[in-house]
Amino acid sequence: MDYDTFRKRLIAAIPELPRRIEEGARYILDHPDDVVTRSMREVARLARISPATLTRLTETVGLSGWAELKTLHAEHFRRVPPAYADRAAHLISRDDRGGLFEACFSAAKVNLEHTQGANTEAEFAAAAEILASARRVCISAFLSCRGPGHTFAYLARMLRDNVVMMGDGSSLVADMQSLGPEDVVLAINFRPYGREIDQVAEAIRLSKAKLICLSDSRATPLTPLAQSVLVFAPDSPSFFPSLTAATAAVETLLAAMLACMGETARQRIGEIERRLYASGTYSGANDQDWDFSKGPERRPNR
Repeated sequence: MDYDTFRKRLIAAIPELPRRIEEGARYILDHPDDVVTRSMREVARLARISPATLTRLTETVGLSGWAELKTLHAEHFRRVPPAYADRAAHLISRDDRGGLFEACFSAAKVNLEHTQGANTEAEFAAAAEILASARRVCISAFLSCRGPGHTFAYLARMLRDNVVMMGDGSSLVADMQSLGPEDVVLAINFRPYGREIDQVAEAIRLSKAKLICLSDSRATPLTPLAQSVLVFAPDSPSFFPSLTAATAAVETLLAAMLACMGETARQRIGEIERRLYASGTYSGANDQDWDFSKGPERRPNR
């Protein structure tokens, strides 16, 4: 068994696992580097379960035990070296109010490093290819994830037509009903997941639409259905999870889409910008001052 087979088996098994084994499964899926660098007892402590629970977990997916699981992860990381940073929680464990400023920025930096390490350039490129070639891109992003979702929708519409924010100006049910196999859903979410995630999962099953999942975990109700899973870290010293890394992942995905779509998208961006300046959308702007022949790489003529 290789790492990818193990991961797929574990994700598929999660809905039926007892609660404690499920917690261990989610921890291993989200912290694969810990399996390589830490002992079974240490991983069990971090996951807040017993070592015996980890042993039962390995048996659930057909492994002989922790040693085989560790070897499987080590072989995978020799091929794709991870760049995971320690979780932000380990860096910001301070109670003094004066340290909050530094703690917030430290958490954001660590989240970005974690997200960069958790995903490869090839994974972003593959997801971008799927989004660029779809008949329609539908964005499933609710609650606080609405922000990164709207960022993606706004910028993606500069690259291509038929980008839809699900639940905006119409009912979510109607948007899901219109999904088809030539469509792609970009889902953005983190725990605790909104109730919409189960509705979207069912709609994707029925419609056969493709799915790109951007989440805090590789073990969500959506990830077993996804053609591509990109992970972001939401850790924060504040009362609410951080979306800094999610927004960075969205911007990276859009950059990969532009690279994938090439000259057609570049010319489209240039034309949209020309119209924005010409219409006076930007305060104090004079379109005569700008050379749009290079699209987004514009520069003043004077």
